[in-house]
Amino acid sequence: MEFASPAALEAAELRALAGVEQVRRVADGWALTVERVHVAVPALLAFLEARQAPLQRLSTHSATLEDVFVTLTGRTLRD
Repeated sequence: MEFASPAALEAAELRALAGVEQVRRVADGWALTVERVHVAVPALLAFLEARQAPLQRLSTHSATLEDVFVTLTGRTLRD
């Protein structure tokens, strides 16, 4: 899933959320790899609410081949 918030967030904090397996910074926010989205979304929302951090965007999608490539190599095809 991907989300954006104007708040300053740390990758380690996001990685500690329930259901989150991997975290990476993307151009306009964060990309979280999660096993169970129904666990990770409520954890993320509670985390942001506790920090009074507004949520600007939230989207989920199934893993694509590019997602798998980034997970395995740590970089995009364009890098």
